[in-house]
Amino acid sequence: MSSHRGLLHHLIIRVTDARRSAAFYSPVFGYLGYELADSAFDDDYGYQDWKRWDHDTPHEISICQAERSLSDKGHFRGAVGHHDHLAFCAESREDVDRFYAEILVPLEREGLTTVEDPPCDCPEYAEGYYATFFLDPDGLKYEFVLNPNHIKKRRARLPS
Repeated sequence: MSSHRGLLHHLIIRVTDARRSAAFYSPVFGYLGYELADSAFDDDYGYQDWKRWDHDTPHEISICQAERSLSDKGHFRGAVGHHDHLAFCAESREDVDRFYAEILVPLEREGLTTVEDPPCDCPEYAEGYYATFFLDPDGLKYEFVLNPNHIKKRRARLPS
C-alpha cells in the first residue's frame, strides 16, 4: 500500500482574469494529464478545477479569480506569499520538446505566455537537467523539466 502522506493534495493559483487565464491553463494542464473537473465564469468571479485521477490520490490544481480589490497588485516574484516558480515533471527530453512545440509556441503566438527559455540543457542545476521555462498571463513562472538525477539519488539512498 502506498502512502500519500505529504504529497500535494491541491493548489490554488490566483489569477487576474480567470477567463483569460483559462485559455492558457487549459492546454497546459490538459497536456500534463489533468482533466477539467469543474469551472464557472461570471462577471465577478471565475475558476477552473483541474484533477489527476490516475494516481489514486486527490491531486488538484485550481485557478481562481483574484479578489477585484487586490487584482491590481499583480504578481511580484520573490515576494512573501508568492511562489517563485512551479516545475512539472516531464517523461523525456522529447516530451519537453513536444510540450514546447505543441503548447507553448501556439500560446506565445496568441499572447498568452512568454517563453523565457525554450527547451535547453541546464548543467548549472544538474547533469542531464533539460527544461523549458515560461510565464502565465500574470507573470507566474513555470517549468517543464526532465531531471534524471532524482533516480540516481534515490538509488544511492537504497541499501546495497
